[in-house]
Amino acid sequence: MVARELLRELEARGVRLAVDGGQLTARAPAGAITPDLAAQIKAQKAELLQELQRAPAGLLAPLPEPLARLIGAAICDHLNRPLLLPAGIVPNLGEYVLACAAQYAAGVEPERQLEALWTARRAWAS
Repeated sequence: MVARELLRELEARGVRLAVDGGQLTARAPAGAITPDLAAQIKAQKAELLQELQRAPAGLLAPLPEPLARLIGAAICDHLNRPLLLPAGIVPNLGEYVLACAAQYAAGVEPERQLEALWTARRAWAS
């Protein structure tokens, strides 16, 4: 798998790679990085660093497909219900999802917004 394909695979799993001080850093939901993926990341570290540094500053990655579907459901008003999240009760899941997506798109704490969207997705799916 080439670096760009590996990045897409990782994004689809909710894994965010970044370059911090020339070092590759990762944030991921628990269990998202399998031993095979970890080995691929290690083997392609130099290529991944190059690919990430090539992206224009401030450009956010497209949302993974599961989150895009979640946002689509919110837009179609299929999530208009309260839901209990780890942070507390959300009176309207659809409004919460759309607010998080809008903040992500605006670049407001994108890591935090992605984490909130993944949490909402897991709660919605269960």
